[in-house]
Amino acid sequence: MFREKIQEKYDDLTPSFRKLADFMLQNQLDAAFMTATELANRLDVDAATVVRFAQELGYTGFRELSKEIQEIVRSELKASYAADLGAAEDLQLFRSLLGNEKHNLELAQDRLSEQVNSLLPALLDADQIWVVGQGLCAHLAGLCASALRQVGLPAVAIAPDPLEAAANLKEIGAGDLVIGISLTGLDLDTANVVRFAQQRGATTFVFGSSSVAAAALEAETAIICPGPTQTDVPSFTGLAAMIVVMVAAFAARYPEEAGTMTEAVRQSYQELLQMQVESASDLDVADLWRQF
Repeated sequence: MFREKIQEKYDDLTPSFRKLADFMLQNQLDAAFMTATELANRLDVDAATVVRFAQELGYTGFRELSKEIQEIVRSELKASYAADLGAAEDLQLFRSLLGNEKHNLELAQDRLSEQVNSLLPALLDADQIWVVGQGLCAHLAGLCASALRQVGLPAVAIAPDPLEAAANLKEIGAGDLVIGISLTGLDLDTANVVRFAQQRGATTFVFGSSSVAAAALEAETAIICPGPTQTDVPSFTGLAAMIVVMVAAFAARYPEEAGTMTEAVRQSYQELLQMQVESASDLDVADLWRQF
């Protein structure tokens, strides 16, 4: 899709092409129904530049690009959803808001592209997986890393502040994978970590709610999980669901690796429970209490 094509070429675009790219990503609805001339006048570039931009992305011309954007807009408008924030009862409000989250999942499903085909092989081949997020996404990064470890992958969640990132990523290289989690356009530290990792040769993915967020623009591959809401509370439903789906897909695609890890966890848990039983049987709680 056009978003992914822009993402792949964004760093190498000329200033005029980047101006067009930014407008199309941020004003998709407007761009869908503008002619090449109208778009050129809006952004103060030549109409020929608009055509060359479309060709740079791999389209025969602007008409083919415009047609694709129109189809995407129609699909998303057809699936639009508005929660009833004025519902009389809390039950109705909860159901309505859950309907909004269901809609967000449908948007994430619609936005999936062939780019996701490179994710599972990248997980399998990585020597080390670093998961990074800030703010609310720090918790999602921790969840993601923990879930990946459950299927036998060497994943660690780190904070994106420069000091901790420098300590963790000082030896990052071509064998490593960095996964960024981005919910808003304010997570600039996450974007910097993704950029740093890519400059060092690591593979980079970002799960983000917007294709124009800084972290998504810096990543080699961005998987977009939209989360529109009618309140001031951002929706991370799509991002959380993508973490679950990624781990489940890895387990389905590579059952032997995931099964080996599951069995190892089960055996370790059994040994620890046995130690707990032995410790409890030998423990004199009253004596221990007096000592402290």
